[in-house]
Amino acid sequence: MDIIDTRKCNLWNLDRLADYLSIGPDVLRGYYDEISEDEEFLSGINTRLRKVREEYGFTKGIFARERIDSADWFAFERILIYVLVRHLKPEAVLETGVYYGGNTSFLLAGLHRNGKGRLVSIDLPDSAIRAGVSAKTAQRHPLVGDSEFYEPKMKPGFIVPEYLKAHWEFVEGDSISTIPTRTEKFELYLHDSDHSMGFLTAEAEAAWPKLAQDAVVVVDDIDWSNGFFALCIRKKLCPVLFTDNGKDNLRVRTGLVKLDHPRNLDPAFVG
Repeated sequence: MDIIDTRKCNLWNLDRLADYLSIGPDVLRGYYDEISEDEEFLSGINTRLRKVREEYGFTKGIFARERIDSADWFAFERILIYVLVRHLKPEAVLETGVYYGGNTSFLLAGLHRNGKGRLVSIDLPDSAIRAGVSAKTAQRHPLVGDSEFYEPKMKPGFIVPEYLKAHWEFVEGDSISTIPTRTEKFELYLHDSDHSMGFLTAEAEAAWPKLAQDAVVVVDDIDWSNGFFALCIRKKLCPVLFTDNGKDNLRVRTGLVKLDHPRNLDPAFVG
């Protein structure tokens, strides 16, 4: 899918989100334009791309590109979480699964624009995941081959621009055991760690007591297991689903629920 079609898809998705949140579509489209035109952000990303290639010789995935000239080169999920941060103005955001820090960078860009808030990101280095240290799993994304394998000296979040790190707390650890130790109430929770049904279920149960009553939950790669749909059924939540053009053509990849959404109480949706 080319950039023009990608943008059309992204705008369509944002209009669906606006309808779900009961706000005018121009609000979210404005935030989309904002990140699309943020030259400081793209410059920071491109600086990190170059440094990672030069310092580590890492050229997998997006790091094979000499330069990123548009935020639309990233998956829709990154646009989604940026506009959510800008709209919700959260004080605390929880992210599980960091890898190179694509999601992290967009979350932090939103907090930076807001001028407040903190992102808590939890992940293990790739070497620990492959060694099976992560709870009940040895590989977080089994469908992408070795594209996420990187050297032990490279730590999660290696694409995150330096100027965004003031709003960031990175916790090296397993999400299932780490989340219960947190004392914040998170207004936004992004799951992008192990997508297996067992792990997602356990992680969500650990996170649930830590979420604000009106929190928004975003789950990536929902087509890799039935974990997200099982969560919605178990918690009686009405989700909204989004298509994306990442990894393997256009498909439904991201799910979102708002914990206090009125449709959660609608018998037509909860059964």
